[in-house]
Amino acid sequence: MIESSESPTFRLENAIIRYDLDTDARFGYSSSLGNSVREFSNSDTLVIDKALQLTNVHFSSPDRRGASNERISAALHHIKFNRNVTLRNTASITFMNCSFEDRLTVMSGESMANPIDLLDRNGRANLSINVIDSRLKKNVNIDLGTAEEKTRSSIRIQNSEIWASTEGRAFWFRGVSVVSVNVNDCVFKGQGRATITADLSDRVNISGNDFGNWITELKVLGSVELNTSILEENTFNNHVVLDFDDLTTSSTFEWSQWGDQLISSQGYNDYFNTLSDSMKRASFESFEANDSILAQYKQEIVQYGKSYKQEVKLRGKLLDLYKAQHDLEDVNTVYIKIKNLETDRLAYLYTQDPSFSTFFKWKVNQFLEAFSDYGTEPSKAIVFSVNVVILFAFIYLFFPNSWDEQGKHRILHRFDFFQKYLRSKEGMNDIYLVEKKKELSEYEAFKKRIEDGKLELPRFFIAWSKPVYNAAMIGTKLTSKALKFTDILSGEWHSLSPSQKRWKNVQIGTYLVVGVGYDLSIRVLNALMLSINAFTTLGFGEIPIKGLPRYLAIIEGFIGWFMLTIFSVSLISQLLN
Repeated sequence: MIESSESPTFRLENAIIRYDLDTDARFGYSSSLGNSVREFSNSDTLVIDKALQLTNVHFSSPDRRGASNERISAALHHIKFNRNVTLRNTASITFMNCSFEDRLTVMSGESMANPIDLLDRNGRANLSINVIDSRLKKNVNIDLGTAEEKTRSSIRIQNSEIWASTEGRAFWFRGVSVVSVNVNDCVFKGQGRATITADLSDRVNISGNDFGNWITELKVLGSVELNTSILEENTFNNHVVLDFDDLTTSSTFEWSQWGDQLISSQGYNDYFNTLSDSMKRASFESFEANDSILAQYKQEIVQYGKSYKQEVKLRGKLLDLYKAQHDLEDVNTVYIKIKNLETDRLAYLYTQDPSFSTFFKWKVNQFLEAFSDYGTEPSKAIVFSVNVVILFAFIYLFFPNSWDEQGKHRILHRFDFFQKYLRSKEGMNDIYLVEKKKELSEYEAFKKRIEDGKLELPRFFIAWSKPVYNAAMIGTKLTSKALKFTDILSGEWHSLSPSQKRWKNVQIGTYLVVGVGYDLSIRVLNALMLSINAFTTLGFGEIPIKGLPRYLAIIEGFIGWFMLTIFSVSLISQLLN
């Protein structure tokens, strides 16, 4: 009929197109094999140079079995439509591996005939439109939906390429009271604006699409009876204008797909109404102008109270959905986004009203973000606290405190010990034992008293005293052996040869370096312990430091009290979640 028509536009109304398994094999395929191009028996491409207008035309798929008992379905496949294709109230039509070089328009909702053999088991006409593995190279306009209870529509656009056009919106879909909306695994080429609206629809599935640099507007509205709504695994490289309501826990709105592109539709509309008429017109006529206004809106959200509240409301509804689904990871992520938006709003309010109250709220939010991601990440609070302790410990390291007094005595004693050694013919071990004479004599006296009291003391008492004596002597014995082993050049310094003096220098220098390292380690440890003590507000009795660090310790105590309080709240919050 198309080929025989002489008109540049082929029109057909009120008809049923029946598939004949015997004569129309060109347009049949096995349902069990799927929808891939490789499963068609004939891959020749037909070219149609006429515009098509089908009104109330219904395609009746065969209810027959093939040679292998598989169900045979019908599709218009491998067809290139060079001009506009317009479908009004068209039921059960499937395009596969087709190319639409011009506009594709699909409409329903007007009064239509309901041929008895096209009604389903519930007596409803199925306005099913499927576009699969195809190319849509110009504007796409789809408006499905009807108030008639016996006419329910469904749309599926799958694994197809959709190209941008310079004429307004390149892809526009609106479904009212439709059975299902499916836009899956499609790739959007170029730069355009895609609008997908599902109003009072039973099932919405928009997943696996690459929207590229398109501006995308997604609306799932009036979904009181919504069974399933799925928006996941999509790629958005440009603004996403989103609106939805009344989701159930069976719905899936994947947070990670939005990136930083998410915009509230209602918030943007409130902002858009404040623009001049010329800017509004430009947004409809030019992709660049539209993109520029959306980018400007994202920068100025916090300046408009109504828009700001709508942005918080949108994220709050997503937060409620993730809470109901026990998705704690996305709950924390969305909560952080909401608090970041609040922080930006507080910063703006401070520029408008630079009071202490607005400044304090703003800075507290900034601190909570840096300290623990607004209470969602207690481990970050620990890292932050450790850094504060180390910073103050570094400051205390350069100021004397009473805990380091013993370190000073050790240094003086060490130099006094080595000057005796350099001026004496005796070895280091001998000098060390002389210095420990009083201590050693006390240990020996203790040992002698125990041995003399064998008949007067219980056996267990004598047996236990031996380990105590050995433990008391072990440090002295080990030090004595180490000094004796390393003292390779004993004798007075001035009597040594030049080569012996060089080795003696190395020996003494090594001991001094080890000693300084030990003293420095003790000093660092003291500074660290002082900082921990101050930070955790354990208390000193008397702060063991003087001067400026004394007041720094008090400041650190206040910081520690505040941080540990916030950490406790964050940890409890996570445990309750």
